[in-house]
Amino acid sequence: MTLTVRVDNSPQPGASAAGGRTGRRDAIYPHRSVRVLPLSLVRVWCGVALAVVITVLSVIYAVPLMELHSRAAAVLAGWAGLPVRGWSPISVFPGLEPASGPVLAIPAFREVSDGARLLLILSIVGLLIVAQRFSLFRNVANFLIVLLAASAVANAVFDSFRLESVTFGQIWLRQEMLVWLLLPWVLLLLFVFPQPSLLRGLLWVTFLQAYGFLFSAVRMVFMLGVLHYTGLIFMPPLWFLLGTLSDLLFVLFFYSLSIHRSSGELWGVRNSWQSHF
Repeated sequence: MTLTVRVDNSPQPGASAAGGRTGRRDAIYPHRSVRVLPLSLVRVWCGVALAVVITVLSVIYAVPLMELHSRAAAVLAGWAGLPVRGWSPISVFPGLEPASGPVLAIPAFREVSDGARLLLILSIVGLLIVAQRFSLFRNVANFLIVLLAASAVANAVFDSFRLESVTFGQIWLRQEMLVWLLLPWVLLLLFVFPQPSLLRGLLWVTFLQAYGFLFSAVRMVFMLGVLHYTGLIFMPPLWFLLGTLSDLLFVLFFYSLSIHRSSGELWGVRNSWQSHF
């Protein structure tokens, strides 16, 4: 035999909660973190329009955009003193071709100098010290140690494997092209909606789209330089740190600057949070 008890918590007619609040709400209040966001149809449509324009232009002018990226990388490689012998045509995606990939020697593990192998050992030792002294970076340091150890084993087993620089450039442009297409929509949510000024939010989106383009060329050249002098030993941690994660980190960095400035305009300074001692 089962006994079922039903409790009726519906408010009685005329009843009210403490403080004069009624027991039933017609709607759920927005959370206080978004309650004062300056959302409006004009703001939403302007942000969406800018994201659509950037995305459409990135698709239409994808080939000139990638060519401009290669030219910027070539200039940076010249400043860094990398012996790039030229730029070879590559196919990024069907219909998005040709792009240009760098022609640069990347040695196999058997051709890597003893200094590069010693640098691998020193990097692992340095990460072990960081993991012991700084608990905040312990998980990241341990993960990088695992990547370096796995890279060392893989390179020792396949010591004749060689990665062509043109292939690296093709993979890099495929990744970054996807980032450039998705970035305006992420920036729309992070920089247009929370900003007190619509114009400022739109400028943030435009600036960060251009910054991401230039930052991609800088990271690509840096990785090419490391690969040219050390081979594939540091490839896994470099790809982890300077790949898509770097795109996410630079967006979050500028988002923190933006939200720090806009929060004072939206909520004001709360003196009750400040110490009076």
